[in-house]
Amino acid sequence: MQKDAEPAAKRQKRSPKPRETEFLDLRSPSPEAPNTNQKRQLDTLLKLLHKKKKIVVIAGAGISVGAGIPDFRSSNGLFTTLSTAKNSGKDLFDASVYRDDELTSSFHDMVRTLHSMAAEAEPTEFHQLLATLATEGRLLRLYSQNVDCIETRLEPLKTTIPLQLKGPWPRTVQVHGGLEKMNCSKCGWVGEFEPKLFVGAQPPECRECLELESVRGVAGKRSLGVGKLRPRIVLYNEFHPDGDAIGAVTAADIKARPDAVIVVGTSLKVPGIKRIVQEMCKTVADTRGGISVWVNNHDPPSAKDYSFDLVVKGDCEKVARLAKLPRWDGSDSEGSDGSFTELDPNELRISNQQVEVQIPHLPSPSLSPDPHTIVAPEKKSRKRPAAIEKEKPAKKARTKTTAKSAKKAAGNIKTTFKSGKAKPPPKTKAAGSKKTTKLPPLVVSEDVVAPSSPPPSVAPSPTHSVRSIPISMLINQG
Repeated sequence: MQKDAEPAAKRQKRSPKPRETEFLDLRSPSPEAPNTNQKRQLDTLLKLLHKKKKIVVIAGAGISVGAGIPDFRSSNGLFTTLSTAKNSGKDLFDASVYRDDELTSSFHDMVRTLHSMAAEAEPTEFHQLLATLATEGRLLRLYSQNVDCIETRLEPLKTTIPLQLKGPWPRTVQVHGGLEKMNCSKCGWVGEFEPKLFVGAQPPECRECLELESVRGVAGKRSLGVGKLRPRIVLYNEFHPDGDAIGAVTAADIKARPDAVIVVGTSLKVPGIKRIVQEMCKTVADTRGGISVWVNNHDPPSAKDYSFDLVVKGDCEKVARLAKLPRWDGSDSEGSDGSFTELDPNELRISNQQVEVQIPHLPSPSLSPDPHTIVAPEKKSRKRPAAIEKEKPAKKARTKTTAKSAKKAAGNIKTTFKSGKAKPPPKTKAAGSKKTTKLPPLVVSEDVVAPSSPPPSVAPSPTHSVRSIPISMLINQG
């Protein structure tokens, strides 16, 4: 009796080549480029900032330190400076702050001070870099954990509050809310933050609720109660009011297949941010040419999901200075690096020095047109030759691995934040090229009279003549 044939061994799939992490240290005191031994790592960082098309930035409080806003966990951070003998500074950022009058009063003092500091702060060079990436259409999304709202003051980084559930979404998503708005804990009303209302232990009453109560009282209906106002920031151990929308926009960004992710100025201690970074890093790792970068004064947390391709140790402001990207509003355009000296036209206008200039003429008088005759320019046919065809750009190949990874990542994000299906943002049509404006035909000035053309039998005139004119005539007086 023959033995049953052994099943064929399954073909093992090749495991992906491990990605090695490279390091770039920018903490040297020199403001110039870092050590020449790290030129390759610096080139990698600069190439990302100049070339990548779909960049996701996940930013923490570290990007606002340069603007004078303290971070949270450093030795001079808010958790340390706000600590008292009874409570730690972290307690002021917990949802339980409203259960104790003393904590509530301290919380109100803190938000008033922080709002005042943020109002006086100016966007840093790194904020300007992010705005430039957004203006160039290369910033897919900025996930900001900051409540100071410095980045959203820049036009390219503006956001919408509350965040809508369906796209298109704004460029910036505030994952912890912001101090520019306040909301009612009962009716959900959202308005501009008014610091003077938040004094003492009692939260201010909602004006919308009070108005509704007065209307219901006149109508003889029962009271529904009046809600309390609070800053629209998300505290520990409470739900995010935009949780569904954040889950939808994050899932859509993962499906859009970003080619770079930059995690900057954050310690990754909040679970929601951890999950976003994990899924973004996985998606970028499965994308051809994708790269993930960590920018901080400290090492990234030790986790297999945080396998960054490049770890940059140093201040994000130095990264912005090394990148040398133009300002999004053109405020840094100052010519060509001082390679020329601007002349004062008033100095040349008073100069009467004579210079000799050569005035060219046509080689043959028989071909010279009458200078007083204006010839209409020949109209060019707008009809396009049939032989010229527009080349279609080659489509980028998508690997199966990336598609599966994006699908799985979208499910994980919906689990972390509140589930909500959302279609990816619609593709916008690229702006067409502008029509060129036809210039009017050149007309000879009336004060310059060209010599009349001689008859054909006369010998040809010279190819040029020499005249002496003042320098001031060469200056455009308009």
